[in-house]
Amino acid sequence: MFMNLKGGSISAACSSYLATLTGPGNNNAMLLFVLTALCMIAPLDLTQLLFACLGAICYYFVQKLQTGEEHPVTKSRKLKSASVALPVGRKSADTSDARDARKNQAKHQPRKKPSNPGEMQIQTPAQPIQAPTFTGVGIEAEVKELIQQLVPKAECQRGVDRLAEAVKYMLTSTIPEVEVMGFVSSDLSRGRANGVAVPDVDLVINVSPKSLVTKVMSNPSKGRADPRTLQKWALRVCADKLVSAGGFKFRRSGFRGSEPKMTLLVPTTLGIFNHAVAIDISVNAVTPLHSAALLTECGKINLCTKELILLVRRWAKDRGVCHAPKGHFSPYIWSLLTIFYLQVSDQPGDCLLPALEKFEAISNLLGSKNQCTPAASPSRQKPCAGEASPKESLAKLLHGFMRFYANEFSWKSEAVCVRRGQRGPAPLTLPIHIIENDGNTRATEPGPSVEDPFAVSNNLADGMNAWSFQRMRDELLRAADILADDHASLSKLLEPWAPEFPETPETGHSTSRCEGAREFPETPQAA
Repeated sequence: MFMNLKGGSISAACSSYLATLTGPGNNNAMLLFVLTALCMIAPLDLTQLLFACLGAICYYFVQKLQTGEEHPVTKSRKLKSASVALPVGRKSADTSDARDARKNQAKHQPRKKPSNPGEMQIQTPAQPIQAPTFTGVGIEAEVKELIQQLVPKAECQRGVDRLAEAVKYMLTSTIPEVEVMGFVSSDLSRGRANGVAVPDVDLVINVSPKSLVTKVMSNPSKGRADPRTLQKWALRVCADKLVSAGGFKFRRSGFRGSEPKMTLLVPTTLGIFNHAVAIDISVNAVTPLHSAALLTECGKINLCTKELILLVRRWAKDRGVCHAPKGHFSPYIWSLLTIFYLQVSDQPGDCLLPALEKFEAISNLLGSKNQCTPAASPSRQKPCAGEASPKESLAKLLHGFMRFYANEFSWKSEAVCVRRGQRGPAPLTLPIHIIENDGNTRATEPGPSVEDPFAVSNNLADGMNAWSFQRMRDELLRAADILADDHASLSKLLEPWAPEFPETPETGHSTSRCEGAREFPETPQAA
């Protein structure tokens, strides 16, 4: 009826009819709503009215479908929220109050100190590491067999050289003037315990400090351009490039030491190794170079000295006293300890070494800062007693090494100084490392002193703590006791270490002392 009228007449009719509806006794709200809607759409033509009606109908059906097919996750979320819902008007206030309470609690709560490695609970590995087994009978035969597995073969060095070339190719686009050197200290064909924690391959990335300063100064957000900041920044850049472009897998970073480094896994997709090999990468580091030079020079002087170094380093890795981030001695420090023992030991049949300044390939690296007096005893320069068959004496040398540092050497009053090759107190240029002791008898005690022969003011043992110091002494005593037996087994000596007991309720500390270990002597035999 209303559609046949024009806009003006429709408005007039609606107004008159509205007056009748609003009269007394008439409360029909629906008719009032309809008339209001007609007044609103009256100015529209027929086409606009039809489209408006169709849109309203479609919108109604869409809303109906969405209401009927509610997602189950939404329902579950509503149920969870309904179970903890707060009264209307108090939700935001209660949330802010709870947030303030948490902030106050965190502010007044004392910070939790980093857990001591000795306080960690035992974690059962997915694949338990087994002790090595040998086909030979007797300690001498087992040592020979192990040496054949430890000495790096020529193909291992070739693989590391190829890896260095591949890494250089990947980094050239980021740092054009980069140079990469690779060092291997053991055979890579056999995996073993702690192979990832303490890799046998070191890659040193050499970059001009001037170019690093230019790159850092171009971006002020990188911080100050001191040498350590440059090393860390360049190491992060190189590691990110190797992970993104080369498929390397990141394992850990070690920025607390004097030379920052990172541990990566080399992927098999490169075609260099048939299994994943762990490597340590560093930027402008000199420790890998010094370690490789010492190992090579010892092998030239007498082959059994190099083999003893490899044996000691393998023992330290398997027994868990070679991971520097935990406060233990690094493989480089264990090499220095072995060289020092061969320099100062006077036992018959031991293979002795001269002072470090008499190493032909090492003396030029020492510079003019050599202030240590070398050993003058000509007996220290004699060759190994069993030079014709040096491998037969390795078991005795290994036993002598463990006995020397377990019972004879005083860690608190003597220093390991391979430059002078003599026993005695620490040189004046070497700072004394003080270890904080958590016991009740005393708060501090002097720690080991190991001089870096290439930097006389650097105490390499400054990262050792009370727990790692005690662990090392326990392991030395255990090894000395095992090798003193006539039926000693190398498998038992190299049995991978793990904490024996979880945290004790009385002290909260885990008991990690090895079975049969005794108290370390405070007053060892005099030199």
